[in-house]
Amino acid sequence: MTVGLRLFLSSAAFGVTIALAYWFTSREIVGTFMLGVMAFGLSFVAGYMIVAEREADLIGDEKNATIQSGAGELVGTYTVTSPLPLGSALAVTFVGLGIVVSPVITVLGILAVLVFGALLVIQSR
Repeated sequence: MTVGLRLFLSSAAFGVTIALAYWFTSREIVGTFMLGVMAFGLSFVAGYMIVAEREADLIGDEKNATIQSGAGELVGTYTVTSPLPLGSALAVTFVGLGIVVSPVITVLGILAVLVFGALLVIQSR
């Protein structure tokens, strides 16, 4: 977990640095906000790794790890036939599109995100 944690923390720090540099050079709000959202997302993943996955024992964290030693490692269970991840991505796209185009699309996108999120939780049990 330490390799991934360092990756996400350094990427979040890079995002904050770039957002600040972008703000001070351009004074443009939307680009600065989007870079801040990127930094927040990366720091959220790092925080999740610290809180929920602190006991994860991944082969990449070992100093003498080889590709062969990681073969067959069970990282997680993924449902490849479920349409819910695609629906969730489309719902988030509608939220972003609605922010630009219309509040009605934003509300519909938020409702779709809630529905798909609930369905993903139900399916994962």
